[in-house]
Order: sequence, then structure tokens, then C-alpha cells
Amino acid sequence: MTIRNLKGLKYPDEYIIKFFFKELLHTTNGKVLEFGCGNGNNLSLYYQYNYDIIGVDLFQSPIDEANYNFKNIYTSNSSFKFICTDMLSYVKNNKNINVDIFTLPNVISYLSKKEFEDFLILSKKNNIFKKNSKFFLRTRTQKDYRYGKGKEIEKDSFLMQDNTTGENGALCTCYSEYELIELLKKHLNLTSFVISHLDNQNLQNNRLVLNSDIVIWGTIS
Repeated sequence: MTIRNLKGLKYPDEYIIKFFFKELLHTTNGKVLEFGCGNGNNLSLYYQYNYDIIGVDLFQSPIDEANYNFKNIYTSNSSFKFICTDMLSYVKNNKNINVDIFTLPNVISYLSKKEFEDFLILSKKNNIFKKNSKFFLRTRTQKDYRYGKGKEIEKDSFLMQDNTTGENGALCTCYSEYELIELLKKHLNLTSFVISHLDNQNLQNNRLVLNSDIVIWGTIS
């Protein structure tokens, strides 16, 4: 594999890597589904450990990059499928996917809280994941730079009116640890969960901004 020939992001998210190895996912394989998959940089880790992968993203450009990378750069004996659609449409229109690993890295902030809850309900109803599958989520907290940078459409959810991070016009929904855990316990019966809070500065358009994320992983019971 030649890293410089990859299209788009080159490496998996560091907490996807932590999740993968700390949960001993490198010792087994199965099927993994990621929403907001982008160019498949996170899924490349699973693929090279012989997982079958499904990636869903709203935009066609990163899906095209993912297909290029998985056809031409990465090597595996497993299957891959990348689908351009929105999260809610996917879980409405697909049933009995029964994945072993269900991941939502950096994507639910672009949904309203009602949409996210509907997404969880439909995912369970339509057997998108198996019982005892592994779950990973990363999203923004109220300490993030984007919080309050726009019109508030519901509690902790804003239509961005600031382009420092290149997200002007996008929805930014932020969560507290308690709120997320309660949702995940209610709709996924999440157990054995691990929580990490991540605060770091990032240079965006020549301005240092605070990125504040929460990462939660565990087992869907």
C-alpha cells in the first residue's frame, strides 16, 4: 500500500484505533457498518483485518474516493460496499443487515436530536446490528467552538452561521455525557461502555479553535 496514492484522508481516527485493539477486534472478524464513512479511512483498518465492510455517506465525492482506495490501494479477502445516502433513509430502507460492529464517528452532530433518536429506534427495529454487537460513537460536546455559533433550532442544536470550520449552514448538535448515555441505554441497551472526553486545539482558517468531543463505545445487549 502506498499511502501517498490514497485519495482523501490517510489514517483512521485515533480513537477508532484504540477501540479496535482494546476491544480485541483484531482477534476476530465479521461485518462492520460505519455512517459518515467519508473516504473509508476508518474502515480501512477493519478491511485489512478481513472484516466485510459497509460504508454510508451523504456525499458522492468521498464515496468515489472510498471505492477508488478499496479497489486500488488496500488489500483484503473481504468484501466492501459504499453507499451514498442519508443515515435515516438507510436504516428505513434496509433490514436484517445484522452487523457485528456499528459505528457513528463524527456524524450525529449533523442530525437533530429527534432525528438521532428516530435513527436509533429504526436501527434496532430493522435489525441493522446483531445482539451483542460492538458500538462506537464520537460527537461534539457543549464546550466545542461551534456551540452557539448560529441560530438555535432546539436545545444545544444550532444552524451554523460561522464558516471558520467550513461548516456554515450546517447543523451542529452538541450533547452531554449524561444525555448520550441515557439515549444509548434506552434504545441500544448499551453495556460495558467506555467514555473518553477529548479537548484539543485545532488550526482552522488561521484561527485556533477548540474541538471538544466525547467518545463512547460498548456492547449492544
